[in-house]
Amino acid sequence: MAYRTAKRRLGYEIAIRPMVEADLDQLHQLSIGVGWPHRPEDWRLVIGLGHGVVACDAIGRVLGSAMWWPFGESFATVGMVITSPRLQAQGAGRELMDMIFAQTGSRDLRLSSTKAGYRLYRSLGFEPVGRIFQHQGRTVALPAPAAAMPGVRPVMSADLEALARLDASAYGADRSHVIAALLAHSVGTVVERNGEIAGFSLCRPFGRGHVVGPIVAEDDDMAVALVAPHVEAHQGSFLRVDTAQEQGRFGAFLESCGMTIFDSVTPMIRGNNHVASGAARTFGLINQALG
Repeated sequence: MAYRTAKRRLGYEIAIRPMVEADLDQLHQLSIGVGWPHRPEDWRLVIGLGHGVVACDAIGRVLGSAMWWPFGESFATVGMVITSPRLQAQGAGRELMDMIFAQTGSRDLRLSSTKAGYRLYRSLGFEPVGRIFQHQGRTVALPAPAAAMPGVRPVMSADLEALARLDASAYGADRSHVIAALLAHSVGTVVERNGEIAGFSLCRPFGRGHVVGPIVAEDDDMAVALVAPHVEAHQGSFLRVDTAQEQGRFGAFLESCGMTIFDSVTPMIRGNNHVASGAARTFGLINQALG
């Protein structure tokens, strides 16, 4: 991809070029600058799974980023859209998004918008479709011993195909390559019924501690049963869950375990919404970029 160069009102030029892994250190510093908790390892994961562009100044400093991840030919998610304070009011975010649109073509798109980005995304044709709540904190002991759900067991490597299939039906798109990548870095729990996996959760290092996601379950009780082993394993440590389940037993369970609501973002779509096609639903996101 050729560079695109634009003269900024600040009096200097920026160049937008493809993101490469060699940008990782500067991308990490960029996310630190806006208060995001991503470690270099978290950046490395998303770079390896997707495509991105960066905005650089004349001496090569990375001042902005944007990424997208294809899930088939008709759908993608967009994320890691960051501009440094120097460029936030100068239209760099729109230029980065224009490059993402050029690469994603006719795909339907989904992203998670912060308050700062909401106006931009609305102007680009994205529509809000709910709310995602960021639960996090140092976990405390489970409030009460929960009745054991039959069929709960640890994830095994042989479960990959079943996990990917269940995730696709719950999320509305095939993310099998992402599930495979996560499984290599995660500890997981499944609910098995009549020899078939009905729900699962994966927990991996992320940011300030660990994150549980995705969480795929048929109802609140199953979601609680899938997350409880991770709460027990990380008691007293930092744990995070991103979920659209504001009300109900699942949200109350997270709060009672010390994972209070820290922030929220707005999921937005451009094009058609991709939703669950089976009994299972996504109770917890992989992260706000990958959905």
